Amino acid sequence: MFSCHPFSEECTKALNQVVAYHLHTSHVYFAMAHSFMTGKKETFPFVQHFETLADSRREYANRFLNHLWTRNKKICPPPTYEKVDMKEITTPKSALLMAQNMEETLTKILLALKAAARRESDLLKFLTSVLCKQREFKEYLESQLSPPQKGKRKNEKEAQTEQPSTSSGVKGYLSSKRSKPGDHKATTTSNC
Repeated sequence: MFSCHPFSEECTKALNQVVAYHLHTSHVYFAMAHSFMTGKKETFPFVQHFETLADSRREYANRFLNHLWTRNKKICPPPTYEKVDMKEITTPKSALLMAQNMEETLTKILLALKAAARRESDLLKFLTSVLCKQREFKEYLESQLSPPQKGKRKNEKEAQTEQPSTSSGVKGYLSSKRSKPGDHKATTTSNC
């Protein structure tokens, strides 16, 4: 439920940190994306993702600012973060490692906001979706940093097909409970 009361001081401070860090990462992702663009059509796979992420981070910062402005009617100067030296980011791996470090920091800042905003349902709803996106991007970075494992997966599948199944003796037991048509429950799971 939306409240007309201003955010607590703790929540306001956490919101300011979230806004500032979203803007900071937006600038860094934009700079990294452009530093790894080449004149050729083929670029590194993460470049387009970094550009999209830079845009979404600015959008998230704006939405968090709207929450702050709507409830507090003022915006405090946000903290500033040290400028990243782009000369240090010379390889795709260094860019991905930098992104991974920034995402870990952002996740900590978002979790601090979640703790501070425990009674702010309107803010928590948006924050939950942002944390879900954080988890997805973390998984993306991990997949980009890990070496391709296509050969390993193929060997694992071959090994599975060569091994005998251990469930062959329970066929009748598992199928003894049958459900009637229309008598099924819909179960949904959320990745978030």
